[in-house]
Amino acid sequence: MTLCIMRSVHGIKFVTAPILETDKITHAFLTRIGGIDGRNEDRLENIEGNTAKTSKVFGFTSSKLITVNQVHGDDIVIIDGKQSTAKGVCADAITTNLKGVPIGVLTADCLPVILFDPINTAVGIVHAGWRGTLKRIVSKTVSVMNKRWGSSYNQMLAGLGPCVGECCYNVGKDVVERFRTEFSDSRDFIKSKENEWHLNFKRANYNQLVFLGLLKKNIWVSRYCTSCRKDLFFSYRRDNKETGRQLSFVMIREGI
Repeated sequence: MTLCIMRSVHGIKFVTAPILETDKITHAFLTRIGGIDGRNEDRLENIEGNTAKTSKVFGFTSSKLITVNQVHGDDIVIIDGKQSTAKGVCADAITTNLKGVPIGVLTADCLPVILFDPINTAVGIVHAGWRGTLKRIVSKTVSVMNKRWGSSYNQMLAGLGPCVGECCYNVGKDVVERFRTEFSDSRDFIKSKENEWHLNFKRANYNQLVFLGLLKKNIWVSRYCTSCRKDLFFSYRRDNKETGRQLSFVMIREGI
């Protein structure tokens, strides 16, 4: 499922997943358009300025947006009545069932994944680089949602947002061997092209979700490559590490 909806509100351009278009949640995979288009976008003051602008568009205050210190690991933060913040926490995924609490990740080639349990009304968001993908961060987040919120695998919805595509993401032989050791289906998402190895983030994480029990019809995959589309996205690899970050977020709406 690859149909993308590109929207523009007050000059901010963002992508939404049709499968996640519901009155229960608000979500978006933001582009570079309308935010702060500058170097070192991930500096705290720039992120706060950017989220203040986007928060106004999406109906929540920037102070409510929960993010984590992303470290390319497999730790997951649960936001519930006991824990209401993740400030200073090193992790790469967040899940919550609280209303009016936006959770987000920042990416510039890595894969942002939004998860939604429409039955128990719970959400999750994941930052998956190659290290996180190797550690099965997406699968582990879904499993945490299953245990914590009672989310059923065959009823969960997943949106895989814009990231660097197989076309632009070549990796070393050492990375290839690590994936081959960990995944029996690695041939499905690692391809040899012109004496280089290319990794398909979206396919690798899609396969993890299907293997876990999510239905193929319940998984949406963005068609955008962040490296190819300089007009729309920041790219860590394309811009030689000197780049900004895109915010992706999901929030359970209040009053539902």
